[in-house]
Amino acid sequence: MPHPLVEVVQHLKEGSVRTAYHLLHSLDYNRNTQTKEYVFADALKKKLDFNYIEQANVYLGKYDDEEDSQIDIFDVLAKVPAFTYSYQIGNPLLAQYITESGLAEVAYMDLGLGKGSQAIAVMELVAKSNNPPEKFTVIGLEPVPDSLEAAGTAIRKAGEDLPFAVDFVGIGKCAEDLTWDEWQDLRQRFGGKVTINAAYSLHHIVSEPHEGDERDRVLRQLYLLNPLGFVLLEGNANHNLDDFFQRFHNCWELYGTCFDMVDVLNELTDAEKVALKIGFFGREIEDILSEDEMANRHERLEPLSVWAERLVNAGFYLKKEIPNLPPVNHPTLTVRQYKGYVGVEYNHRTVVGVLAAQVDKYHGQ
Repeated sequence: MPHPLVEVVQHLKEGSVRTAYHLLHSLDYNRNTQTKEYVFADALKKKLDFNYIEQANVYLGKYDDEEDSQIDIFDVLAKVPAFTYSYQIGNPLLAQYITESGLAEVAYMDLGLGKGSQAIAVMELVAKSNNPPEKFTVIGLEPVPDSLEAAGTAIRKAGEDLPFAVDFVGIGKCAEDLTWDEWQDLRQRFGGKVTINAAYSLHHIVSEPHEGDERDRVLRQLYLLNPLGFVLLEGNANHNLDDFFQRFHNCWELYGTCFDMVDVLNELTDAEKVALKIGFFGREIEDILSEDEMANRHERLEPLSVWAERLVNAGFYLKKEIPNLPPVNHPTLTVRQYKGYVGVEYNHRTVVGVLAAQVDKYHGQ
């Protein structure tokens, strides 16, 4: 027997909208003990109910008034091993690109700065190197004003204890919203000495109809910065498509795996598990399933292989092999090298991955 929620979607696919509606509203799932079903059912209800009020961007809105914004939940998300390993792979790569340049002045550009924790971690890795730079500039793109301000404060504070001068350039925009003049300014100030980080941020880029592919345009602009290196962390699924039924299937597979990962974590309290599944993953599921129009959806993951192809098309050379992968001390996790990226797998399913690329074909190969 198929899962009742899969039945609901099958009825929709067959055009039996009223049957789907009544079946869906007959289902009753416990918020705390059946969280996966609760979240998916809630998202489908909002899709089928005509009085549903259009949601805000998941990073700028609130799931409930009393809950923290999604960015605040990243601290809890960081305890999930699959994501932890992706940062343990990505951060040393960023530091390596910076330190191997031998430049006295370097820049680190973060395309989704949040509150600056990853930037600080990279700064600290660079500080431990044998030949740290004299000046380290953090360029942070972050559309949430409070997060940008908090990041700037935290980065400057952390810089007080490091063996190089730290500067901070905060930009209250997403990469796709930068103007030609702003890109030109970045090229003039930081071209040839910047290392770029995009951790779980680029899949939010939306391409408007008849305006070309916005993701490819942003990647090309990043390439024109002539960066020392570019590290990309992303989830592995395809939600960037119009077909709702395929989107539901892909969403069910990925987030079902994520919920399984969270359920077995002893490091999280029950309250943290529910907050993560509803306040973080739940809002992403709602965004993926509730909206039909491409321009209204912000959560649009793509397979890691597609990101690899996009980077190559933009002019980058992919790092053939990422060395010194962290040891995995987890019974259900595997870190595996694929062509163009490293995948972090849970129960043999690649959940997230890391891609490293550079402008110079032979750098770090």
